[in-house]
Amino acid sequence: MVGFFFANKHSHDFNVMAMENTARGLLPSKRRNDYEVSGRDGTVSIGNATYNTRQVTIDICFIDRNPHNLQLFARDVAQWLSGTGILFFDDEPQRAYDATIYATIDAEELVVAKRASVIFECQPFAKSISPLQSLNHNIASGNQINIFSHGTHPTPGIFILRNTGTVAINNIVITRRSLIHE
Repeated sequence: MVGFFFANKHSHDFNVMAMENTARGLLPSKRRNDYEVSGRDGTVSIGNATYNTRQVTIDICFIDRNPHNLQLFARDVAQWLSGTGILFFDDEPQRAYDATIYATIDAEELVVAKRASVIFECQPFAKSISPLQSLNHNIASGNQINIFSHGTHPTPGIFILRNTGTVAINNIVITRRSLIHE
């Protein structure tokens, strides 16, 4: 079993764990970009460089099987597992998905069966949750470096750092807002 973090709370806060068969998949499906053209047979494909959102299904269960505790936590869990937030797993804590839950979690199912399935609709690729990126490069005058995301898919540079000055730039630390709100 593995824990997970969603919408600024960890599953341990609710005595909930994800079952071993959590379906994350390595890659989302590619988006079809086929169009029908009047007077032409078949379809015209406009590349396949984009991906669909992915569904991540998590079977959850309560760690604490005490019936009194289950009743207390079930509605809180159902409330927590609704809406939108950042989703990441204990076994891959450096990467997070932007996720939304559209289907409701049945609190009664959690109490009676002590488990439920949760379906997260996620953006295709996880992104790095690290708010700091250190660059140990010396950027000589007139040179530039590209800064990339450290998520689950290669990306074009997030931004370019160009030295337009006359001296080298050293020891750069880039800080962005944290994906996790403390």
